[in-house]
Amino acid sequence: MSSTQVAQSIHERFYELRDDWKSKTRHLSNTAQISLVFSYQKIIGMGPAVVPLILSELEKEPDHWFWALEAITDENPVAESDAGDIEASARVWVQWGRDKGLLAK
Repeated sequence: MSSTQVAQSIHERFYELRDDWKSKTRHLSNTAQISLVFSYQKIIGMGPAVVPLILSELEKEPDHWFWALEAITDENPVAESDAGDIEASARVWVQWGRDKGLLAK
């Protein structure tokens, strides 16, 4: 399998899992419940390769990706004062991604 095929496979799997996760959590508000859905856990299991995809999702639409990002990167750039604020947290993570060269500036 070429590196292009591997990247395409990662993208396809991520979007398949993302869609499943979003459909199963559409009516949930509890962050722990949202983060424990099996498809979300599988995304975390995909590791660092999906961090740019998650950041790209956050850039388009703030959502509960923070648990996954922290689990994969072992970092949390969000200030305590912004914890729980999805839009502020998304902005911070997107900027973190740009600073790390994971997202276009």
